[in-house]
Amino acid sequence: MSGWSPRKVTAVDQQAVDQRAVDLLCRHGYEPGDVLGSGMEGTVVDLSSELVAKIWHGRTEDDLAAGVTFGTALGAAALPFGTPQVTDLLADGGCVITIEQKVRGVPLRHDRISAPPIVTPDEVRILGDALSGLADATLSPGLAALPILPGEQPFGWPGSFSSSLAQLTDQRYKALPELLQREVDGIDTMVSCLVDRLQALGDDQTGLVHGDLIPANVMVEDGHVSGVLDFGFMTAVGDPQFDAAVTASLFDMYGPNAKASEDVLTEAFLARFGHDRQRYGLYRAAFAIITNAYFGSDGADGHFWWCAQMLRRPDVRAAVLG
Repeated sequence: MSGWSPRKVTAVDQQAVDQRAVDLLCRHGYEPGDVLGSGMEGTVVDLSSELVAKIWHGRTEDDLAAGVTFGTALGAAALPFGTPQVTDLLADGGCVITIEQKVRGVPLRHDRISAPPIVTPDEVRILGDALSGLADATLSPGLAALPILPGEQPFGWPGSFSSSLAQLTDQRYKALPELLQREVDGIDTMVSCLVDRLQALGDDQTGLVHGDLIPANVMVEDGHVSGVLDFGFMTAVGDPQFDAAVTASLFDMYGPNAKASEDVLTEAFLARFGHDRQRYGLYRAAFAIITNAYFGSDGADGHFWWCAQMLRRPDVRAAVLG
């Protein structure tokens, strides 16, 4: 998803970092160093033992101002691990940079591993610990400050997560229905049923939902969770079961062991947290509908095909259609 691709160089790379960003950082007293990672959303540059700069692609100052509010709330959330709290926002024309606290550790797994192996017991435990910490966060309205997706409104809190999810599912589908209509039989009926079921769910639990807890976003040190990175994609205050369901599915999206890993994680999370299997199906369907066109509007990218396949799965369809 939106994790940063591992990359290490010995100096600022002009192909990855626009000179405007280098100049902007220097004007504010920062010394840009190595490129630590890059991805579709931007580039991360080392600044010091405590700070990194995230240079954003295609985002505005207004888009990211909420990140400062969120970062302050994140610092007060009493999480049992580190997070990349936003401490400053720099902008000059179309160049927008957030200054964030560095999080120690190494990724649970790097992105884009060829033929990822099935999830291990240690990985199951570590992901469960990350989910547990997020679910037990000390909540405040600032944790609901981020847009649920770029261009969308935050879900807000207090408020109904399941109702907000239902509205977003309906809205995102109606904005571009033809892609899924082409690939998923009965998708109109499925979306209608899903929206009704989500509206009727109610919110039994409330915690901080990360929304994109892929292995590359979970930092590990000495066999334990040391940090969680990259909030902002589907981040909200809401039902921890959404995070658990999506985390199990995103662990390995495209590899030969993807479904086997999802099954192991699903059973582990259901047992550990006492979650509801049908909710997992509903939340996976909602995630697929909401994000299917996020990375492209032509249905040609891998994420779209993953979403379409999710909506064709018998277990997901049974959860939605009954």
